[in-house]
Amino acid sequence: MGKVKGSLIISLLLLTSCVERFQIVEEVPPVLGGRAEGVWVLTTLSPELWYVEDSSFRVMLAGRWANDLTLAGDTLYITNSGDNNVLRYAMAEGRVDTLYVGPDRNPWASAYDPRTGRLFVSNFLGSTVSVFVGTTLEAEVPVGPNPEGIAVLGDRVFVACTGYSEGYRSRLYVLSADSLKVLDSLIFGTNVQAVVPDPEGDIYAVATGDYSSREGWLFRVRDGRVADSLFVGGTPGDACISSDGILYLVGWDGRITLYDWAAERVVGSYDTGLNLMGCGFKGDTLTVADFGNDRLLLIRDGEVVGDYPVGDGPIDVVPDVR
Repeated sequence: MGKVKGSLIISLLLLTSCVERFQIVEEVPPVLGGRAEGVWVLTTLSPELWYVEDSSFRVMLAGRWANDLTLAGDTLYITNSGDNNVLRYAMAEGRVDTLYVGPDRNPWASAYDPRTGRLFVSNFLGSTVSVFVGTTLEAEVPVGPNPEGIAVLGDRVFVACTGYSEGYRSRLYVLSADSLKVLDSLIFGTNVQAVVPDPEGDIYAVATGDYSSREGWLFRVRDGRVADSLFVGGTPGDACISSDGILYLVGWDGRITLYDWAAERVVGSYDTGLNLMGCGFKGDTLTVADFGNDRLLLIRDGEVVGDYPVGDGPIDVVPDVR
């Protein structure tokens, strides 16, 4: 999932955080193994995990600088950049375990491999990928500088290394999900943050640009090479694919861009005027985190059809598709 990056997120946190926001309290999350109708929402300034169905409710506290959600069956993973850990929430049991990546790693996002049961975690400051089996740290694989977005497709793991600390020189690292070896790295544009697999087995890499120039790009990787690239403008930070094969790019600048992967062209674009973060599809409905207004938005055919309040600073959403 794409997020507000680097110094921008740090500035926001310094301006809005206080001791009370990150106070640790004892809470027992509910058992939710049978639910599959709503949307999970992660807020980073609160920080909290929310569930939205007919209404919204807070499920549990997350960690400091909560940044990313990954759903794998009845298990939800919460990546906490400031606490250097990932919380594993077993919904059917109401149990939370902590997966610790180590100090000074700044974990950013995670991806689950259903073939091996491994969880891959990108570490922004560590420039590595941590590999967990259950709660055990199996390996830590060096990759390029400042990895953020990560995705598993088949027996490959794709890691977007933004190069944020080195002038945005981005690369997409390709790892073997089995041997955990680096197989390749591909050069991309400025500040590549999100990687999304499509139904045809391609990988899309979303480049946000430097935030001020609005030089958003979309790259498609096929058969281990960059097949093509497309200037989409704006500052897209995340992307998700609808059931009819349209890639939706959302960004901090409020733009939503629609790309038809089959026709290989942009088929629509509109501005919301909002600060948009993570996105996902629930059926034919686009679910989006409205960071600036602390809401989950449901959008269908370009119109807002649902508006649910959540905690402070929603940063990622995952539709419950169990």
